[in-house]
Amino acid sequence: MLVHMIGNAHVDPVWLWSWPAGVDEALATFRAAADRCDEYPQFIFTRGEAWLYRWVARVDPALSARVDELVERGQWHVTGGMVVQPDANLPSEAGWRRQLRHGRRYFGERFGIVPTVAYNVDTFGHPASLPDLLASEGFGAYVFHRPHPDRVPLPAPAFRWRGKGGGEVLGFRIVPSYVTRSDDLREQVLRTAEAAAPELGHAMCFYGVGDHGGGPTRANIEWILEHAQAFDGLELRFSTPQAFFDAIASSALPEVDCELQHTFPGCYSVMHDVKRRQRRGELALDRCERVIDLVGGPERAALHARLDAAWEDLLFCQFHDILAGTAIPPAWEAVAAMQGRAAIAGEELLVEATRRHAVACVPPAPFLQLVVVNADDAPWEGLVEAEPWLEFAPWGERRLSAPDGTPIPFQLVQPEAQALTSRVVFPLALREGETARVLVRTDPAPALAPAPNELAASPQLLGSRRLRAGLDGGGVSRLLLDGAPLTGRIGLHLRHDASDTWTWDADRFPEPVDATLAGGAWAVEESGPLRARVRLDATLGASRVRWTLSLHAGEPCLRMLLEVLWAERLRALQLTVTLPQPPAGHTDGLPGGAVRRDPGPIEWPVCGWSRVSVSGTDLALVTPDAYSLSLDGASWQWTLLRSPKMAWGGGRPPVYGGRDVHTDQGEHAFQLDLHARPALAAAELHRAARRQCQPPIVLQRSEGMERAPAPESAELFAPIRRRDG
Repeated sequence: MLVHMIGNAHVDPVWLWSWPAGVDEALATFRAAADRCDEYPQFIFTRGEAWLYRWVARVDPALSARVDELVERGQWHVTGGMVVQPDANLPSEAGWRRQLRHGRRYFGERFGIVPTVAYNVDTFGHPASLPDLLASEGFGAYVFHRPHPDRVPLPAPAFRWRGKGGGEVLGFRIVPSYVTRSDDLREQVLRTAEAAAPELGHAMCFYGVGDHGGGPTRANIEWILEHAQAFDGLELRFSTPQAFFDAIASSALPEVDCELQHTFPGCYSVMHDVKRRQRRGELALDRCERVIDLVGGPERAALHARLDAAWEDLLFCQFHDILAGTAIPPAWEAVAAMQGRAAIAGEELLVEATRRHAVACVPPAPFLQLVVVNADDAPWEGLVEAEPWLEFAPWGERRLSAPDGTPIPFQLVQPEAQALTSRVVFPLALREGETARVLVRTDPAPALAPAPNELAASPQLLGSRRLRAGLDGGGVSRLLLDGAPLTGRIGLHLRHDASDTWTWDADRFPEPVDATLAGGAWAVEESGPLRARVRLDATLGASRVRWTLSLHAGEPCLRMLLEVLWAERLRALQLTVTLPQPPAGHTDGLPGGAVRRDPGPIEWPVCGWSRVSVSGTDLALVTPDAYSLSLDGASWQWTLLRSPKMAWGGGRPPVYGGRDVHTDQGEHAFQLDLHARPALAAAELHRAARRQCQPPIVLQRSEGMERAPAPESAELFAPIRRRDG
């Protein structure tokens, strides 16, 4: 058997250190690896992650030039084709595709090499849709380490991994590890050979110091040279992952078509604020791309270049110890800044592209115009929300219409400010790529029959023609669809959770529930005719909860906004949906796909949505803000927040003064929409999940109209002072 000896160094740019220390370690590792290449002409070093290469080039051009020479002469092997080694479960499909495209583009432009082996050795589990994503982006193989064989047995380390969409790559699970902690590699080689399929004739053995960089030592290399033929039936050879996969490409390999879970289920929910900014940021930049393609005009190429730069921040923040939430407290401020930099860059691009489009394409009108752009590639229909600028004037007798005068129904709702502005919701249907104009009219309105109101809102009930939610102090007591039970209680509870940040040794949260939401009171915010809304304010444990429920006319969807001021320690917040009977399973969204899972208490990662079948009706919870769930009997349970100590693997350090930092303290928000229909297809749910963060863009145009002078500042608040007494 030929044992391909893969010299590597695992460099976590962020983990138990902040990113500047990751740059330092990249420099040290690249320098040490280049020195080993010069000292031992037979040695080959394997290195991926474009982020590391970029920083070495920025800080030490001479070292970067050495790397270029080593790549040219074949001693430095470029692999991976990614910006960093990302978390695999939590990025969106758009985020995953950008990770792969940006990495490959960098290596192609710099070295003329486009890697086809994806390399993700430390990531905490891999979704069933990943082979489809990889194959569609030009990758033929995937190297990973977790989950360990005791979690997920595989027929052999090398196999053909087939995705749910039919994509296929060669997979390889590293056994026993991707790093070594000894100069003697005997144990590493023997365990590699023992795990390999003998009939294959090839195995990969990884060696080199990690996790904080390092790489192969002189003693490692000399040991391999000395023992190249020392083992009966084995030949040790300096090699690369690409050479290994080339050697086995035509071999008969076992096939695997499952997801590669579980590893560290606590990572699906810890550090929620990082996950939420990331998911919403990725979907926002994805919308930017759609907008630029639609209305970018002659500036399209320049706008796309700026969008690419904004993506780089989010691609770095996909790194598994960032997005999984397992880094130290000082790392998070920089992460938030990077995610924020990407967000504002995307917002600037969105504003620039849409306003240029409006200037060029929207004709003037004698009334204020609300311009609504559907940048999606499919039709959109729903409620649009806007705050037209009325020069501090009250709404009064204003109304909405299409440019041809057709009246548009509307509903006034609470504005963002407590005074001086008005907020309105109105229905609109838009074709794919359509720009619509809505006029805010001040002329006399034609006589119209009052719109019927199918919505009902009270402290005990929120209802529409088809959907009715019973309310009590613990949340939703039950949900009915067309008079039939759809769910029992939808509530919140706190579960004791003494597990570490990762939840190393469990695949579920087995500890008892120690507090349940109760004693709240619902207040009516809106009562129709387009939207009805109620709100509950309550205390749960040491935390504050605000829970807002909305129904739209004609739509069988309960929209929930949950806002939490989190102040717990070693507890988890979970949303539970009690179903009329235990479903046979659940289908969960993945980045670029979906997977059906059996029921049970096991915690699973989810991307965008989860669907169950209840009495012949599909019920789906769609959300950009929750990423972890289980379905145990009739309890559909979503883990929203956890509060272990940060970067805590259990136990306590030798020097310890009792000062702990717990995760997720502070404000959090969750948008959760419950859709109910006879059949909800995966493609429809993917679109619904994406559109939660990609609604139509609304902007205002006031050209062609006389604008009233603003009142004096002393007059602005006079009505408010009189009203407040």
